[in-house]
Amino acid sequence: MQEKSANEQTIQAEPVQVLKLEEMKVVGFPINVSFQDGDFSKIGKTKQLFMDRLKEIKYAVDTETYWAPWYSCENMFTYFYCLQVNELSDILDGMMGFTIPTATYAVVYYDGPHPMNPDPYGTLAAYRQENGLVHAEKKMILEKYRFDRECIPQERVTLEVYGPIKQN
Repeated sequence: MQEKSANEQTIQAEPVQVLKLEEMKVVGFPINVSFQDGDFSKIGKTKQLFMDRLKEIKYAVDTETYWAPWYSCENMFTYFYCLQVNELSDILDGMMGFTIPTATYAVVYYDGPHPMNPDPYGTLAAYRQENGLVHAEKKMILEKYRFDRECIPQERVTLEVYGPIKQN
């Protein structure tokens, strides 16, 4: 397989797919950051802590990928670095375990320059609007990353973005 340059990107045949994810248990480190006065360096520090302690997480389902669920309000956001697990027991000090309920998502795959262009969140918003779908605001947005396709800030990122949608 040939590597792509930082200026190339992969576009799926279907840019957005709608799929249902079953309930998922995750364990990892949370980060809370204020939009106005927040210390955004905490994000990289928390990711490094997660990577350093990854092998300590018990009951991992898939050690090839990690999840970054998040939610926000007008003042702040909470972001997590997590592994999917079979059970929520023996959670390590400083980590948090929780269950993401079954939900339907509009999903976009992105492999390209960082900062992201085109923005996968913009792609999801356009898809929802074009298809009469509504973002499920009380559910977490999920980002899924592969460990072998590491994000290189200011260069390249590969991820899947799962935007929760309301079901009629």
